[in-house]
Amino acid sequence: MNSSCFFDVDKIADTSSPYPHMMPSNEVFIENMKRLRIRKNDIIVCYDHVGIFSAPRVWFTFLTFGAQNVKILNGGLVMWKNKGLKIDETTKSPSDLNLDDDDKDSYNFVKDGSKIMDINTLHSLVPKIMTNKITHNILDARPSNRFVGAVDEPRAGLRRGCISGSINVPFKELLSSDGIMMKSVPELKTYFSSKGIDPSKPATASCGSGLTACIILSALYRVGGRKLTLYDGSWAEYGAFPEPKWQNPK
Repeated sequence: MNSSCFFDVDKIADTSSPYPHMMPSNEVFIENMKRLRIRKNDIIVCYDHVGIFSAPRVWFTFLTFGAQNVKILNGGLVMWKNKGLKIDETTKSPSDLNLDDDDKDSYNFVKDGSKIMDINTLHSLVPKIMTNKITHNILDARPSNRFVGAVDEPRAGLRRGCISGSINVPFKELLSSDGIMMKSVPELKTYFSSKGIDPSKPATASCGSGLTACIILSALYRVGGRKLTLYDGSWAEYGAFPEPKWQNPK
């Protein structure tokens, strides 16, 4: 399919979850890829109408479901327009769901659950990270004032603070000053080094709802990181419960 289509992160999701835009099941993802006519072996380019914001989430979703040729358009539609490149403002409808039998294998996406961190696994990792028993970075994309608990969370009912042992990597610090482009590879390497983050080590990214966390994952991927996982529930889930006892020992 040589045209653009809209990937709705709120609908191509686990809509039964109480948390926003969680990763969909294999069945839901495949159904939507058939609807959009996106095949597993297609060259897939993800872009935002702004610079860099939600496209990395779509990119990581495709990686999770086994797509091999998926990219992010750095700068998104803003950059595209700024360069005077051609755009198409007509509305296109995806093909219907009726597929030829010999075409069905083109949609054999398989979800890789190892790319998604759940809260129980995260809880088992934190004490080991805090006592230096393992090297596994937990990176939080939220602004620093939310990370340190200086302000209330935008979602009602969530406590302030951060995941114990995590490192704050505000996603805007990975972008150009105008927020349109992701920083260059040398700039990203320097930035991660300044934070004490080795991209070759396992890393789990978190944010408010699992969206901008993927900006961290895409930046790490750009500088060679491959041991990457997403804590999908992020603070929408983690902040809804009291901090475990390792934070406030009795």
